[in-house]
Amino acid sequence: MCPGCHAKVTREFLSKDTVKGAMANPFCKKAGYASEVLDIGKVHPKIVFAGVTLTNCAIPVAVRGAPLFAIREAEEAGAPFRLSANFSNSQGQASLQIFDNEWRVFSSNWDVEAVGGAITIRDKPGHVSLRLLANPPDGVVVEQLDMCLGGFRFLGSPGQLVVESPGGGRNTFVSCLADHCAVGMSFG
Repeated sequence: MCPGCHAKVTREFLSKDTVKGAMANPFCKKAGYASEVLDIGKVHPKIVFAGVTLTNCAIPVAVRGAPLFAIREAEEAGAPFRLSANFSNSQGQASLQIFDNEWRVFSSNWDVEAVGGAITIRDKPGHVSLRLLANPPDGVVVEQLDMCLGGFRFLGSPGQLVVESPGGGRNTFVSCLADHCAVGMSFG
C-alpha cells in the first residue's frame, strides 16, 4: 500500500475491504505502470550519470539525437524545473520514464523496488538494470546501470560509466564533468 492510502486507512477514510478489493485488481497493473513525483528544485538540476556529472545542460545526454535526459525551465515563476528521461533495461525494453518530474516504472519490469529515495529495477533475478537515486532538490543520480539504447550499451557504477558502441568500440568515463552545454554528452 502506498503511504497515502495507508494514511487513509489509519485515519479511517478508506476501508480495509476497499484495500482488499484494490489488491485483487491493482491500478498499476491495469494502467501498465506505477508512478510518483520527484522533488526537482527551482535551481537547474544536476544529473550524475554514473561517472559523469552534468550541470546546467538542457539535454544532459542524447542517444541517436533523442534526449536520454532533458531539462526544461519551469512553466511559471516559482515552479520547479522540469526533468524528463527515458531508460531501458539490458535487453533494450523500456523500464523507467520520467516526464516533467513524474517517474513511471512499467509493469513489464521483472522487479521494481522504491525505498529510501532509490528506485531499483531488475530485469531478471539478481541483475540490476537501473538504480536511480533521488537527490532532492538538486536532481538525480544514476548509481547503477545496465542499459541498451539505440544500439549502445551503457554500464554504470558509482564513479564510472562505460559505453559500448554498436561498432565494438568502448569508452570509459571516470569523474567527468560537463557544465553549461546545450548537450552534455551525445552518442550516435
